[in-house]
Amino acid sequence: MKKIFAVVLAVVMLLTLSGTALADKPMNDGENYNGNGMPSGKHYNINLIGVPDKKADFDGGNGARIFVDDSGVTTFYVHGGDHFEIVDHNGTDGYVGTRTAGTAGTDGTPGDPGGAGIIFPYDTGTDVWRVQIWIRLMGPKGSEVNFKSYYYDTVGTTYVLWDEFDLDKNNPPTKFTEKTGSLLRNGYRDMLWEMDPGDTFKICQMRIILLDE
Repeated sequence: MKKIFAVVLAVVMLLTLSGTALADKPMNDGENYNGNGMPSGKHYNINLIGVPDKKADFDGGNGARIFVDDSGVTTFYVHGGDHFEIVDHNGTDGYVGTRTAGTAGTDGTPGDPGGAGIIFPYDTGTDVWRVQIWIRLMGPKGSEVNFKSYYYDTVGTTYVLWDEFDLDKNNPPTKFTEKTGSLLRNGYRDMLWEMDPGDTFKICQMRIILLDE
């Protein structure tokens, strides 16, 4: 009996250590594990974290996160460049990126595109975004968020609605789904996203795959 108990205890300890090792793995190590829906391969993270209003001097710090208002619409200015970069980590003022008096609006108001809050690789020779965006909503059951995307029309100097989708946690477990085609439009280097969270919004995770790496 003692021998059987010792064997069982050893197996439990082995499984516990294995689970801990998997949990501690970095999310950009290129492995598809835990059934999260992501394909294998190297990727980068953007965590959109809902927080109450911050002080005016809050800059969001740095790293793979962007703080947003947990109860109001956040506007993201996205630009196609030659690299991937999170430029603005603080969206608690309602904007990820810079909106000036001359910035075009989603209501058809003409103007210039806003200053980039996020930069993704874009091939100017073929007018194609060189990135994949996978996304999932985390947080308590009942959480939800709505995304709208707009492309900047250089002819009309306005933002034009491109696509819209919802994410919710009513039917967990939540896996990543690819939303590249909904968030980015080929042929347009400047995009605008509007993220409208529900009452219990906590965190939305993005996984970024760079196609030329």
